[in-house]
Amino acid sequence: HDLPQLEKVYVFDSLSYDNPHHTLQNNTFHDINNLCKQLQYDIELCEFDLMYFSAISNSSHDINSSMILPKEEASFVFIQLTNEIIARLKFESCAKDVCIDFCRKQYKNNPEQLRNIDEFAKHYRPNLALDWLKRPCFISKILNRVKRTREIDIIYKLGFFIKHLNMQLVRLHDENELLMKNISTVYRGKTMVPQEFNILLKNNCDGLLSFSNFLVTNMNKENAIDFIHRRLAMHPDMIGIIFEIHIDHMIFNEEAPFALLKGNSTKNYEVCFSAGTVFRIESIKQFTDGPLMTSLVKLKLIRNDDSQLDRLLKPFRTSELHENPLSYLGKLLMDMGEYTRAEQCFLEMLNDTSILSQPRRLVRVHNGLGANYVHKGDYAAATEHYKQALRVSLTYLSPDHSELAPMYKNIGDCYLNQNNYSNALPNYEQAIISIEYEQSNEATHIIKAADDFCREMMNCNGIGEVVLGSSTTQLIHTSAHAFDKLIITIPHVRNLIGEILDIEPIVKLVHRKCPRAYIIVDSVAYAPHQVIDVPQLNVEFYAFSLYKVYGPYMAILYSSNVAWQELVGISARPNHFFKP
Repeated sequence: HDLPQLEKVYVFDSLSYDNPHHTLQNNTFHDINNLCKQLQYDIELCEFDLMYFSAISNSSHDINSSMILPKEEASFVFIQLTNEIIARLKFESCAKDVCIDFCRKQYKNNPEQLRNIDEFAKHYRPNLALDWLKRPCFISKILNRVKRTREIDIIYKLGFFIKHLNMQLVRLHDENELLMKNISTVYRGKTMVPQEFNILLKNNCDGLLSFSNFLVTNMNKENAIDFIHRRLAMHPDMIGIIFEIHIDHMIFNEEAPFALLKGNSTKNYEVCFSAGTVFRIESIKQFTDGPLMTSLVKLKLIRNDDSQLDRLLKPFRTSELHENPLSYLGKLLMDMGEYTRAEQCFLEMLNDTSILSQPRRLVRVHNGLGANYVHKGDYAAATEHYKQALRVSLTYLSPDHSELAPMYKNIGDCYLNQNNYSNALPNYEQAIISIEYEQSNEATHIIKAADDFCREMMNCNGIGEVVLGSSTTQLIHTSAHAFDKLIITIPHVRNLIGEILDIEPIVKLVHRKCPRAYIIVDSVAYAPHQVIDVPQLNVEFYAFSLYKVYGPYMAILYSSNVAWQELVGISARPNHFFKP
């Protein structure tokens, strides 16, 4: 058949005789109990085989955070960034209750799983996380599914459980360190269709591989071989894979830990690797096992500072990831173009009491929703969430605080996109007042947006005069003009070599090459020894420290008339630090 998601077809026939002409003879059952046993057996094999991973070749092409990555590289990056985000998030005590409520809704028609959920609610403790992972019940099933389907909103709900798993692995690694040193190789079996095998493994030899799920491996190679035989008996057209993992005990990363899980005998000891652990594909050897096709894939743990891994992830490890992992969670979905899922992720966060009780976290969520709705073209919804972010921010910031400038600007943009010019104006104006006279990329971006708005309004056949007014246009244009500056500072004397610089030709050269530039000359080491005709130098500013001559720790700043007038216009804004 051509239905790849169809694993097997079962026939229940209450008649006691076999039909030799039945095409599903081997899957026909006359006893319901035997059918249920076989079904459970096949489900366990199938779920054990649902081990999702991504692999990338050992290529050296440059990557940046704005480029569209190939599918497999995007998948690899997604796994790594999701794990880093979860590791940085802080989960409150109510996180468990939120997860339980979600699971109850998922299994509302499954009495057996509801009993497991009740048990989890009453008896779960962080030190029991691995026990629950290994149980074939609701939480392990959901976790394995969402790690495969990349449902970040649900991964967030399970975030506390993932953190507990990693914490327990770190603790077990320390407890069993001596036993662990005797284990250098572990195994895990899997089956794949030939095309998938070629794309993910064969074509990526010497590249990197990362499993999205928590990976439980065994010391006994025969266990992996036995599993492959049982799966290939059902699907002889597939390829059996034996992952042979070599462990370097000098490599251990607390964000992606691994640990020994003791079994009933030393031969059945298991090693569990955290989700997202990265390996290098050392070699792939194919061999025949009777009529079956099997491949031995050797993997090796790599260091967290591996050059290829660092080159791949560095463009995405921005300050936002480290400082605001919560908002980055939704941003990651938006970068993937998953706007509907990002919306759901942010909306779920609004139901989290730990977020509602922390204003700054709540602001990031509303800003995230606003940005998401802008991408979807729903400017009315975006406006409301940006306003919510502003209202919450005003509970702990003054109305003219610089942190509010991007919010005012975003609200102005949304109104502008809805052709609501009269409401766009006061927000652009407030954005300019809030940023003071900052020299930053964000401040420049805000000023440019406001300046563009003014220019657009003034070109609308008189509308601008009604909407803007002369004072507003002067304020915005003055600010935009002030930001279009190159400020050059030079000393009058080079202290190290005692050289007196000839300032006048330097100033002429700079003004000829860049007429809008400001020049500031530092005369600390020169002024006490020489009378200086400052206007003759034609500089915008000249600084002189009085303590070099008179003793008191004071300074004088000379300004040209042109520069002074511009400063007066800028400093007229409220809350500005410079008051001439």
